[in-house]
Order: sequence, then C-alpha cells, then structure tokens
Amino acid sequence: MKFIQSTSILIFLLSYFATAQAPQTFYYQTIVRDINWEPRANEYLHIAISILEDSISNEMPTYREVHDSVLTNAIGLVNLAVGGGEQTSLDGFEDISWGEHQHFLKIGIAEATEDVGFYDYETMGVTQLRSVPYALHANSSANPGNPGPQGQTGAQGPQGEMGLPGPQGPQGPAGPQGEPGNDGEDSQVEGPPGPTGPPGPSMYQDWLNAGNQGTIEEYLLGTNIFEYWQNNGNPSGTIEEFFEFLQQGPIGEPFTFDDFTAEQLEQITGPQGEPGETGPPVDQLNDNDGDLILDDITINVGGTCYQVQLGFGVSMVLMLGDEVPCD
Repeated sequence: MKFIQSTSILIFLLSYFATAQAPQTFYYQTIVRDINWEPRANEYLHIAISILEDSISNEMPTYREVHDSVLTNAIGLVNLAVGGGEQTSLDGFEDISWGEHQHFLKIGIAEATEDVGFYDYETMGVTQLRSVPYALHANSSANPGNPGPQGQTGAQGPQGEMGLPGPQGPQGPAGPQGEPGNDGEDSQVEGPPGPTGPPGPSMYQDWLNAGNQGTIEEYLLGTNIFEYWQNNGNPSGTIEEFFEFLQQGPIGEPFTFDDFTAEQLEQITGPQGEPGETGPPVDQLNDNDGDLILDDITINVGGTCYQVQLGFGVSMVLMLGDEVPCD
C-alpha cells in the first residue's frame, strides 16, 4: 500500500439526532497522506472504523463499520459520520455502553481498487474517545447532569406591527334602565290660546251620520231627544239642563247664497242684528191645559216654524206641534 496518515486530525463534534429509529452519530475528520507526506487529494479510499472497549489491543471490536469509496477533497481531507457506515459487527452502534467502559477509536484504510476483507485494512492509528460519545450516553442516561444556571434575560425585541382589526363582535345585551331624572320647573308663562274650533254637528246631523235616514220631522217624531242628548256627552244631565241646551238653538250647516232661491233672497230685508241676551233657563214646564205644549220653543224648518211638544209613550220624545208665525 502506498499511503500513510499524517498526525491525525480528530474532530469530535456533538452527535446529531435524526428520527427515533435512526442511529446517533458523531463526526470524524482526517487528512490522508502518501509515503512522501503528500496529501492523497481527490482519490477514492475504503475506510474501516472500529470501537474498542477498555484496551487498544482488543482484537475484537465492540462495534465496526466500513465506508466504501470515500472521496478525499483537494487537500486529502475526509469527513466521516461514525455510526453512519455499513455495520460489519454483531452489535450495533446503539448497543455501545458508553458510560460503563473506556472506548477507543481505531481507523483502517484500504485502496478502493482492491477487493478487501476484514484483515486487509491497514491500521492508521488508535485514539481514546473522551467527550463527544459521552454526550450520546447522557442522552439516554437515567441520571442526567445538573442543569446549568439560567442565563440573563435578553433585550426586549422591537414592537411588531399592529395587526388587522378583528371582526366586530355581537351586540351585547341592553343595559338596565336608568333612574328617571328630576322634574323640570313649571313654566310661569302661559301660552296663547288656540284658535276656536269649528262648530260641531247638530243632533240631527249626528243622527244622520249614525246611518239613519229621514227628515228632521221624522227624526223629532221617532227619537227620544233627551236620551240621545244624555248618550252624547251628557250622561248625568238633568231635564233642566236639557231644556237649557234646547234654548241655545241648533247650529245650522254652512251655506252660500247659491243655496237660496230668488224668492228667498227677496225676503232678506237687511243685515241680522246683534243677538239678544240669553234668557233664563227653563226650570219647569207650565202645562195648565194638560196638553204638554212647550209654548216658548219653536223650530224653523225651511222658513216654516213649528211649536215643540213633549210627548210620552214608551219613552219621552220631542215632537213637532202646530205651525206658528216665525219671530
């Protein structure tokens, strides 16, 4: 064989851990030189790695693997992952008892062009393993070492950018009703009176609006006017109050001169005078003859005046009496 190894450069790096099934490994580096101390650059070599227990003279390694056709770089350097080669021993790399024995690393090299067997590798050196494989042992040990002291807290990082606003939440329930406020002060200023409303309909017009049909004579002859008056806003009215109401006279419907004939217009002799004072209310009926005639009350129907008579049957009603001159 034409190669020798210079002072071996053994660099043991912290083993890395792959999956739970993959073996743990650590790295080994060395430069291969020939007999003239020149690096074996860019050449393929077979390299065997053996792990010996307790003694460098142990002929049967605890674990052995080979790396076939390893290519050196431009300065003859090779990089190997111990535990990642092709296993040739009975026990595997994971079976090594790192914490119970001393262990030594043995390196053997053969030409890649040769058909080599177990004893065809030339031993390049044996060195004791110290720290890195025991990191593998610490990984599986039941008694790990004490944790180191906690480091100092690092400086606070810069504040990140504000995130996008989140979606609007659902509307919450309505709160309880607050207490009522204090009453305001009563105003001492009285507002102006409102305008006078239009005159209301007559009792006869109310009778027609209720769905009845007929002339005013039919209305007077067939209706209990006193009862009707009580049912339309005067539930506790007395007969005296009713006669006082009758003395006020009915309010006629609005009209224009177009509502009159030429003969009726000729009867208009002048403007209407001021209304006289309202007489005293009737507080009793004077019926000396027993004919129930209301002598002082007349009704003007289209220019013809009639006396008003009070009749009694099933109920009390106002009736049209005899025709009298219109005052």
